[in-house]
Amino acid sequence: MASPDGTAKAVDGNADLANGHEEDHTKPKIDIEDPEELDDTKPIDGAETATPAATPVPAKDGAIAPQPQQERVMELQDLALKVFYAWLGLLVLSVLVLWLWSWELIRSLAFGLVLGLGASLLHRWNIKRKVRMAQVLNLVPGRRGMDILLRQVPTWLSFAPSEKVAWLNDIIAKVWPFYDYAISELIKTQVEPLMNEYKPPGLIKRIYFQKLTLGSSPVRVEGIRIDDADPAEIALEADFRWSGDANIVMGIELPLGGSFTRMAPKVSDLAVSGTARIVLRPLVDTVPGFGAALVSLRVPPIVRFHLNFGKAFGGAASAGAIRLWLDDFLRSQVAEMMLWPARIVVPILDEAVTGPLDDLYLRHKGALRVEVVEARDLPKVDALGSADAFAEVFTTAHVREKTKTKKNSLSPKWDETLWLMVQEPLTQNLYVVVKDVDLVNFRSLLQLNVLKGATDVVKNTSLLGRVLLPLHEVTSRPGEEHDMWLPLGTGDFASATGCGTGCGEIHLVLTFWPFDLLKGHRAATRGAVIVTLICCDNLIPADRPINSSDPFVEFELHKKKRKSTVQWRTLEPRWIGEHFDWFHVPQDSILELTVYDFDRWSSNEVLGSLEIDITEEVARAPKGDVTRTWELEDVPLDWMAPGQTREKSTITMRIQWIPYAEQHRGRHFVNDPGHKK
Repeated sequence: MASPDGTAKAVDGNADLANGHEEDHTKPKIDIEDPEELDDTKPIDGAETATPAATPVPAKDGAIAPQPQQERVMELQDLALKVFYAWLGLLVLSVLVLWLWSWELIRSLAFGLVLGLGASLLHRWNIKRKVRMAQVLNLVPGRRGMDILLRQVPTWLSFAPSEKVAWLNDIIAKVWPFYDYAISELIKTQVEPLMNEYKPPGLIKRIYFQKLTLGSSPVRVEGIRIDDADPAEIALEADFRWSGDANIVMGIELPLGGSFTRMAPKVSDLAVSGTARIVLRPLVDTVPGFGAALVSLRVPPIVRFHLNFGKAFGGAASAGAIRLWLDDFLRSQVAEMMLWPARIVVPILDEAVTGPLDDLYLRHKGALRVEVVEARDLPKVDALGSADAFAEVFTTAHVREKTKTKKNSLSPKWDETLWLMVQEPLTQNLYVVVKDVDLVNFRSLLQLNVLKGATDVVKNTSLLGRVLLPLHEVTSRPGEEHDMWLPLGTGDFASATGCGTGCGEIHLVLTFWPFDLLKGHRAATRGAVIVTLICCDNLIPADRPINSSDPFVEFELHKKKRKSTVQWRTLEPRWIGEHFDWFHVPQDSILELTVYDFDRWSSNEVLGSLEIDITEEVARAPKGDVTRTWELEDVPLDWMAPGQTREKSTITMRIQWIPYAEQHRGRHFVNDPGHKK
C-alpha cells in the first residue's frame, strides 16, 4: 500500500500469535520518493527481479491466509494456555480448601503476578517486532530505498575475495612522477640489450629507445586478495592495470644507408594488465616481520599497443609487418623473466636474522609427464580448408616442448610424450598452445617487412587455440594418470574468462612424478639431467678497451641446446635461478658447454669450454647429485706475451642425474631406443 503523501507502508499480514488472530496495524515506514520503487514485481534498472525468500499467500478477501504450520502452532498455544488455567485453578482451590492464607502467600502471589505479566508483555512485543522485521526484509527496495537503507555505505561495497585499495592508488598517484623516471631508466637498461639480442640477424644493425616516458597516468591496482594456503608465508595477488599517455619512440638502424634508412616507429595506446604475485617470507619476529619478498606475474600479462612509422614508410600499414615481431618479443621476454614460478627475490633482512634464503629461489620439485594424444575440430586456416598443426606445452616460459607437425588434418593424432619440470606443484599452471605452420607465408612476402627474417617467411606459425590448466589437482595425486579433453580458444591466458572455447579440443594424459618417486628406478639406463648454473670466475676479458666481458653459457646434451642469460660487463658472473633440464637422456651422454662473450655487432667470442661425462662424474656420485667447480679449457689469446700465464677460468654448477622407468597407460616398459608405441 502507498499513502497519499508518497510514503510506502508494509502491511503486517501475520496474525498476533498470542491474542487470537488480531491484526497488527503497526506498519514500518520507509521514506521513498517513488513508491513504485518498492514494488517487488518490477525490475530495478533492467536487473532481474529478486524473489522474496518467503512470500505470504493472499486470501480471497485480501487478508493474508494463515499457513498450516501457523495453525498447528496456535493450537499448541491454546492447549498450553488451558493447562496453565487448570493449574492456576487447582492452586486457588487448594488455598480455599486448606485455608492457607498468609501475608507471605499474598506477597508472593503479587510478585509472581507482576513478574509473569511483565514477561508476557515482553514476549508479545518481541514477537511483533520480529514479524515487522521479517516483512521489511521481504521487501525489494528500489534505488532510493537502497540509499536510505545503506545510508553512508559506499555503493562499491562487496564481500568479494578481492579488496579495493583506493588508499594505495592515492599513494601511487602522488609518487608516480618519481617512479616514471626510475621505471623508464630501468626499462632502457634492461630491455635494450634484450632487443638487440632478440633482433632478426643481418637485417637490423641497432635497435634502441629514442624517447621513453610513461606519462602522467599511474599504474592502478584494481584489487588485492590473500592466498592463505601456506601459513608460513604471506602471499598477495594484486590485479593491476596501466594505460596512459606514454611517449615511446624507438630507433631502428639498418646495416646499409646510415641515417637515410633510420626509422623511428612510435608506440602509442599502450595498455598493460595482469596479476602480480607478492610473497613475503620467511616470517620473523623482527620488524618488518618478514625476511624477503618474492615478486612474480601470476599469468602472462595482456599487452596491447599501436605502432606507426609515419607517412614516410607507409604509416600504420607498414607497422603491421613488424608488429608481430615486437608483440612476440614483449610477451615472450616479459613472461620469461617474470611469469610464475619465475621470480625476483628481494632480501629485506640479513641472513643472520632470517637464516639461509636458498629455498626462496627457483627449485625443481618434480617432473610432469605430458602425453599429447590428439586434437579434434581444429579451425580451418589453410586455403584447402585444413591445418598443419603442432602442440606446444610449457610450465615455465623459457622451457617449451613441442610435438611434431601433423599435416593436412583438423583432427591430428600425435601420441607423443613430453616432459616438463615443476617448481611449485600447488600453484603452477600448464600452458598448452596449438599452432599451424605454413611452409611459405605469402602474406609476409607481399608486405614491406624489414624486420622479419627468412625463417619467419618460410616457416611462419599462426595460433589455432590455447588453454591454461592449473596443476594442483594433478600434483595432489602423484603417480596417477589424469586423462582429459581440454577446450581450446584464442583468448589471452590472463583473461578473466580464460582462453575461451570454440577452437576445438585437445586430448592430454598428465602424470606428476615427484623426485622421490622417480629416484626409485635406479636400474634405468635413461633419465633426467638437471643443471643449475651458479657462477664463473676469472674469465678472459674479451672487450679489451674496458677489460671486461658480457658472458653467457650455452649447453648441449642429447642434441638439445640450452642458453643462459647474458651477464653484462663482468669477469665473475653470477646467476640466480638458472636451471636447465633434459629428459629421456641416455646415461652415457656427454654434457658439452661453452662460455661465450656476447657481441652486438660481431660474432660471439669463445671464453672457454668443457665436456662432462654424465656416467663418470654425475651418475656415480652419491644420490646422483654433484655440486663442484670445473676448470674451463684454455683459449688461445693473441694479446698475451709468449710464456705469459694466467689463472684458469672456472665454472661452478650443480648437476643432478634422475634415472626413471617410464610408465605408459598403466603398462610398464623399459626405455629402449628401439621401442615404439
